[in-house]
Amino acid sequence: MKNLFSRIVTLVILSLFAISCGNAPSNVLTGVKVETQTINEDVWMSFAADLNLGAMSFASISVPVLHPKGQTPVGQLDLVSGLGGTNQIKISVNVSELADIQMASATLPNGNMVPLIASNQVISVNIGKGAKVYLALSDKVTAIGVAVPISSFDNIGSKLPGLNFFPIVNSGNVIGTAGIFTGASAGQNGIAVVADVSRVVNLGNLLQSSAPALMIQAQDVQDSVQLDYRSQSGTQTQKSKLNQMIYELNKKRSILRMR
Repeated sequence: MKNLFSRIVTLVILSLFAISCGNAPSNVLTGVKVETQTINEDVWMSFAADLNLGAMSFASISVPVLHPKGQTPVGQLDLVSGLGGTNQIKISVNVSELADIQMASATLPNGNMVPLIASNQVISVNIGKGAKVYLALSDKVTAIGVAVPISSFDNIGSKLPGLNFFPIVNSGNVIGTAGIFTGASAGQNGIAVVADVSRVVNLGNLLQSSAPALMIQAQDVQDSVQLDYRSQSGTQTQKSKLNQMIYELNKKRSILRMR
């Protein structure tokens, strides 16, 4: 195994869920790690986001990422519960194996647009249990995201359906966002993290030899890939209601389970 690239970038968001009451956390996304490496001539990309969820924590789980055609494993999604309120979402994907997936527009599980990625043509893979991974790729752009439905948030969606709350933060070489999406139906509510890592990782160069078909797709859309750096949020009333419901989950020390 030859390590082609490894770099850690720290991304701090001063207010993610905009919690303004009690002792609920205000600094949720505390770090992002992006890494690419070559394994048996295939290019793998891994993405990990550290989340400070206060008194809440993930129920640790590992879910394989299966290729939509043939259902062969091409990666893995992990939710990890750590010490001191630090939790982690990790996704690793064999990008070379996704070369035969046609790029298309994608949405979050609630049907709303994916923050940052917006209406761009992307590779989107359903992970199972409603989770999705997104990859926007061109010669100049590399953006990756993951959306994870959380069953504890279904109650939020029943009262605040159709909400996207994703503040955009520029930190050094990475532009990223993390937040909550909600929907009226169970499974349409959860957490998503998306990052523009174009200044850190250039998958275009790495995939020239291992996945030429994918690069042809990337070259076809490269001029039209325009990431959307606008924050997404609801009304002030919706924010206040969201604040209170997240605060209640913190008071209960809720375990956040992937559906």
